Amino acid sequence: MNHKLIFTLVIVALCGNAFGQTLKYRVGLNYGKFNKEVGHEEVEHPLIEGLSNPNATDFTNSSNLGFEAEIMQLWSPKFETGIELDFSKFSGNNKVSPYYNYYLTPYMPPKADASASKIYESSALNVMLNLRYYLVPEGSVNPFIKVYGGLSFVAAEFNYEDQSVWLEGEAGILYAIGTENSDDPREAALCYGGGLGFDIPINERLSLYFDGTAGVIGSDKVDGIPNFDYVLDGESGLARLEPASGKAFITQFSVGIVFTSGKNLGLSKGGGGKKSGVKRTGRTTSKRPFYRQNNR
Repeated sequence: MNHKLIFTLVIVALCGNAFGQTLKYRVGLNYGKFNKEVGHEEVEHPLIEGLSNPNATDFTNSSNLGFEAEIMQLWSPKFETGIELDFSKFSGNNKVSPYYNYYLTPYMPPKADASASKIYESSALNVMLNLRYYLVPEGSVNPFIKVYGGLSFVAAEFNYEDQSVWLEGEAGILYAIGTENSDDPREAALCYGGGLGFDIPINERLSLYFDGTAGVIGSDKVDGIPNFDYVLDGESGLARLEPASGKAFITQFSVGIVFTSGKNLGLSKGGGGKKSGVKRTGRTTSKRPFYRQNNR
């Protein structure tokens, strides 16, 4: 079984008992930023250095507005878990593009201008399990430590900043995945990370929420460009460019509002709601006030 599917099932299993407990509901906005790729570095083609413009700069990455929603379960005053649906956006641009291995692959459109200014826009739809530990619960300000893990579904586009570079009749995109300009679906990847945050109670039911996190998305597409390694076969002496895995290091700031439900919503034993059993009908009598007669 695919390890990503297993991870999804674990999230569902861990949070499946959330109903019938004290639940909290959070909605908010986030600002995500791609910082760099970490882990395995792309093995560059030997011609890359000579082909690159000496004045080339890599992307200047910017923060972008996304949104998120979460259902949280409070297990104790200090510990809670949550299932979060998160949509994060990332983008960047450069004035003089360096030469990438991707430019030497058959996937790069022919006659493309390698040095022209480029932009990328990407997004990640994340399904995550959050764990928070509150350092000082039930105060006027409640700081916490947060860790998370889950699945990201990544979409990205890579293109010229100035669309007039394209000549009439040429393709209008340098690379795309998971967007309307691509036939390929979003790429699934593991994501994980952690951070710090706090909430500020407004009243018994509402509170303001803030957190800042740093994490990893296991995809090389977050910066818009797929990675390729230069591989030289020692026996045959033939060289080729092979797709290479990469991981994106991202940071994100979130702000939102949290609504806390009443305890034991009647969906589990000991709850305050309706209980299962024989339906009670009829009326009581003054002689037998604790006995309910059936209506005739």
